[in-house]
Amino acid sequence: MSEGFGIISKMDPMARKAQASIDAMQKAIDLNNRDDIAKHLKDALNALAVVSSDLDLHDNLAKQMGKMNADKDLGAIIKHSNTEGDFHQNDGALALGVVRAGRTDKIYRPHVVY
Repeated sequence: MSEGFGIISKMDPMARKAQASIDAMQKAIDLNNRDDIAKHLKDALNALAVVSSDLDLHDNLAKQMGKMNADKDLGAIIKHSNTEGDFHQNDGALALGVVRAGRTDKIYRPHVVY
């Protein structure tokens, strides 16, 4: 297995199916049977298309996993710069734990830290 994805090892059945279709197509060529050649060619191309898409998927996963290991910043870190002393309710600032006046219809309750 490559990088733990397991996609490459799962390509084997489709590769065997493509190989079997190619072998059957070769027998149809030897027998000069045009319809069987077309059928087996179509089967082989479909199996190879699946193998190709699996390989592309493996490459994309490897690329994304490489990016995730390189980048440790997975999100924005929000820094609140207001404190209790410089917070004004009308300037649109956000202070954690402060109930702004006019934003609730409930009875005023002072902020309590548990």
